Amino acid sequence: MPIIFPDNNLREIPFIIFSELRKVASRKKHPFKNVVLTTVKEQTPLSRWVVFRKLTIEQNLLVYSDVRSEKIKNLRKNPNCGLLFYNNRQGLQIYFSTVSTIHQKNELTKKYWQGIVGKSSENYTTVNPPGSPINSIDKGHKTDKDLNDKHFSIIELRPVNMKILQLRREGHIRANFVKINNDWEGSFIVP
Repeated sequence: MPIIFPDNNLREIPFIIFSELRKVASRKKHPFKNVVLTTVKEQTPLSRWVVFRKLTIEQNLLVYSDVRSEKIKNLRKNPNCGLLFYNNRQGLQIYFSTVSTIHQKNELTKKYWQGIVGKSSENYTTVNPPGSPINSIDKGHKTDKDLNDKHFSIIELRPVNMKILQLRREGHIRANFVKINNDWEGSFIVP
């Protein structure tokens, strides 16, 4: 069921979008939980699924990562990236062009590391970095005995542009927004 309708004006749409994104942290099965993050390595775009964790008060988007991963290396060289959300139940696609900041061993990572328990902490404590060649599957799951946060990082994504596409049987709705002085300036575009 769509959440954006023809009677919504350009000022309402960002409010609707960010209200929906706020729901994700509290709902494990929300369709926006898994999103596609695209980084650039040299001139090649690289996309992968990541877990969207939180929308901040400033409307920044948070994603966790092992600091040794390829996406972190890419973002250190080029902080510009994209984040694509799709909710097939609502027929809603949201694409953000963002600028990333990598957090490691600071107040933000300490705060969120406390909430990572059990097997989840092993995702950030493997002996070998993500993407390392291994001889057997079990070698990829070998973790440090001390489950600490030394490889845990948070990617904070600051949106600078937002494109939405609301699929509807009665006619699709598409809009483009640019963030200017903490406000979203938008225009409708042809779907």
